[in-house]
Amino acid sequence: MARATATERCGVLLVDKPEGPTSHDVVGFVRWVLNEKAVGHCGTLDPLASGLLVVCVGAATRLVPYLSAVDKVYRARFGLGRSTTTADRAGETIAEAPVSAAQTRAAADVLKDMCGALELPPPAYSAVKLEGRPAHERARKGEALALAPRPMELRSVGDIEVGGDAIDATCAVSKGTYIRSLAEELGRRVGLPAHLAGLRRLACGSLDLAEAVPVLVSARLPDLAGAPPKFRLGLDGAGTREAMRARLEAALRAPGEVLPFPVRRVAGPDADALTGLLHGRVVGQGALPAVAPTLAEGHEAAARQALWFPDALVVVRLDGAEWRPEKVLHVAAPAAEADS
Repeated sequence: MARATATERCGVLLVDKPEGPTSHDVVGFVRWVLNEKAVGHCGTLDPLASGLLVVCVGAATRLVPYLSAVDKVYRARFGLGRSTTTADRAGETIAEAPVSAAQTRAAADVLKDMCGALELPPPAYSAVKLEGRPAHERARKGEALALAPRPMELRSVGDIEVGGDAIDATCAVSKGTYIRSLAEELGRRVGLPAHLAGLRRLACGSLDLAEAVPVLVSARLPDLAGAPPKFRLGLDGAGTREAMRARLEAALRAPGEVLPFPVRRVAGPDADALTGLLHGRVVGQGALPAVAPTLAEGHEAAARQALWFPDALVVVRLDGAEWRPEKVLHVAAPAAEADS
């Protein structure tokens, strides 16, 4: 088991990422505002995408594998009649074709029929690693890439709006599903060029965009030859770094409030009986309630739950007939909860 980590800050931010900056740019902004080195996000949003970016701060970065593996919900615009090198609206045009209103309506029905398990190749312009290098780096250098299909799942499609040559829809998908791949697959099925014309992430698991702090693009910085565009970011109504820091600190969520599996707050005799978990010891399967398996990025699915002691949070995994500690974070539970 990894050594427990202590840090001054330990929390999770829900950020509304604007179009333009990369997810890494937003992480850098949070890092600068909070003067905190340990910051990481839980699932990349492309520069042209906006919406919910889950950002872990301090010791909570050790929870990224759990928060990255949840299902996502997007509001997507599928554009018909044009395909591009990047599978989104920013790429160079590969093919074009006229699109009738009847074809767009028919494509909306095809999109609904795509629900279920799929095997699709990721876009060439993606962060998928090939021989240790991101595919998008090789694609930008003109390499012809053929990425192997991988499991994706379109869980549901709803709130469909059809207009002109575009379809707007709310799509719930499994982790690892590229909406640009869905757009290209839709085009293949209807026999038309297609691309992803717009994307906004609405939810990550139970975490909702409505609770996110909006990050704004306050300025676009001068372009440098061969470099991607850069932006100056900010928060509405908070002009100074100190004001922005206060805003983000107030928005930090306690890690035990956002985990995608059950969290039990323990105190008193219960805490005494289970305290060995904080020191690397195991307890029998019957010591804790049964829970459903969940995913964690880089790990196999397993039954997991968290125990929130008054001064520490421990994530435990069912290993055979024993609950084994997997992560320990020294972060206090809210006083009212811990004393209940």
